[in-house]
Amino acid sequence: MKLDGRTALVTGASQGLGKAIALRFASEGAMVVLAARSLERLAETAEDIEAAGGRALAVPTDLREPAAIDALAQRVEAELGGIDVLVSGSGIAGPTAELWNVSPEEWDETIRVNLTGTFLTCRALLPAMVRRRAGSVVVIGSTTGKRPLFGRTPYAASKLALVGLVRTLAAELGPHGVRVNLISPGAVAGPRIEAVIQAQAEAAGTTYEATLAQYAKEAPLGRFVPPEDVAAAAVFLAGDDSHSITGEDLNVSGGLAMY
Repeated sequence: MKLDGRTALVTGASQGLGKAIALRFASEGAMVVLAARSLERLAETAEDIEAAGGRALAVPTDLREPAAIDALAQRVEAELGGIDVLVSGSGIAGPTAELWNVSPEEWDETIRVNLTGTFLTCRALLPAMVRRRAGSVVVIGSTTGKRPLFGRTPYAASKLALVGLVRTLAAELGPHGVRVNLISPGAVAGPRIEAVIQAQAEAAGTTYEATLAQYAKEAPLGRFVPPEDVAAAAVFLAGDDSHSITGEDLNVSGGLAMY
């Protein structure tokens, strides 16, 4: 039970990687606060955790709104006495198109959720960690931020920006005993990557099958990344086994990125 006795807040916990991380954290003994916009999906995640004997608190939160995130931080502090771990996993895929065919609204929404949402979450929840002089922050980035991927400029820009945010934040928080790290997953198996591949195939004028095969062969392991593997990496970075690790960008990509 690597997270026994700790309280973790996971954003984006209603589906995908966020849900996988929340489930794994609960199985490792953490009390997990679940945050995302969808009440129905958050309730499903909470039910799954509790059915397995874990503990969860679902708090529907629009992570694009500073006031909503401030309210989340205040509730966590009042009801649970704060958190030990923050996982910023909320994000959207954004549009798939050449840059000149991306609207300003699509660009702004992708940056607002993927980058600004992480900023707002950290801004609201980190002061309590600083006061307690302890804590771990895990941010979910993407290998797309570090290598070209056709039609994915807004997403790539938002995810690479998180690397700079994490490194600088690690330098700021280190003296206060708080660690900050980032995980860069490769293509994670699930509905989101399937939708992205379909959109890329349409934008490039090729087939879904051809695009899917290209994705798989680019990674040395020749396959997509199971979400459970990313969740295991998050547990490592959240817990005591990574006590001396901060400011790192950990690839969980099957070798798709090695830098």
